[in-house]
Amino acid sequence: MKTRLPVVAEVEGLGRIVQADGDFYKSLKLLAQEGAKPISLRDEAYARLMTQGKEDVGITYGTGTFTSAGFEHARGQLPILRLESRLNNPELARLVVEANRQGNYFYTDSTREYKNSLRQAQKDSSKKPKERNVILLPSKDPFVISDKENWKIYEAIFKDQARDYFELNGPIPIEPVNKDFVDSYDGTLLTLMWFRNLDDRSELDGNFRPLYGGGRLRGVLKSGEADALKTQGGSK
Repeated sequence: MKTRLPVVAEVEGLGRIVQADGDFYKSLKLLAQEGAKPISLRDEAYARLMTQGKEDVGITYGTGTFTSAGFEHARGQLPILRLESRLNNPELARLVVEANRQGNYFYTDSTREYKNSLRQAQKDSSKKPKERNVILLPSKDPFVISDKENWKIYEAIFKDQARDYFELNGPIPIEPVNKDFVDSYDGTLLTLMWFRNLDDRSELDGNFRPLYGGGRLRGVLKSGEADALKTQGGSK
């Protein structure tokens, strides 16, 4: 099945990696129309490992991508990483784009979202790292995950690809939203995760604010989903 979005790579064991550029809300809708889902941190790492630079997936400067993951912040609290961000909801995606276009971060009316995520992170903490999907991070300031520091977080993020990706990339910086910004807002502050390229140490950056343009969102179109769309009369 053909897709109207450019295919970045065909990755064995994963599917086709497609890419939408610009406004995050519009990009999210374009992916959905093609039957693709925003790429997870694990799947992007796997694609980088499998292509080994042949399609330049995340290898050189400028080839990073937004992912399905995102940060949640609340005043005075440690940041939370959700591997499936609430911003993947189209209505929230539209609101965050509007807020960013006005030069603001996006935040909800209360800390209810943060508190719900905190409860889930506490439940997930009893699971094996690879089974965790909501993670309470250890610092409001930038920090590093590696095989020496915060390895459980590395495993939670990259799942079965953690060891191989560490061998390829090494330690990874994580940069939540600046705590001075966080503490100047009420409610739950939501940002999407930008997964920088290997030349930038694969930094996981929550400070990349302008979702209204200038970014890219990759998605995974699996062969089974493509066949289903074709059967249902989807995109040609």
